[in-house]
Amino acid sequence: MNCYKMKKTLFLSLLLSLLASATLLAQPKKTIVFENLTHDFGTIEVSEEPYTAVFSFKNAGLLPLQIQLVSTPCVCTSASWTKAELAPGESGEVTVTYKAEGPLERMSFVFYVYSNGIPNPIGVSIKGKVVKKKE
Repeated sequence: MNCYKMKKTLFLSLLLSLLASATLLAQPKKTIVFENLTHDFGTIEVSEEPYTAVFSFKNAGLLPLQIQLVSTPCVCTSASWTKAELAPGESGEVTVTYKAEGPLERMSFVFYVYSNGIPNPIGVSIKGKVVKKKE
């Protein structure tokens, strides 16, 4: 192999290596992906028992992911979530509850999920219509 062909081969190999490295560096290291971002309760009744929605998510990144906090928009809502650190490919859940204390023509709340991943925060929401309890 002559000197020109060797230099050309070496240059192309180096260029391909740099492109491959740049692609890996550009990938998010901790990516949170939810199956659904909205839960519609439809029409629900005023109730002493809270209504619950579960949002499943997956760590689609390359490094461990952990949920740090889920904000609750009002005193009629609460949230719980998978506390353990999730390895790449593992799944977890955010569970939100809503206590329907009075009729509302349109109920809608956004819960913000804070993690060490991307995007951060990410909003999940519940919605529905609350009617008086049938006697």
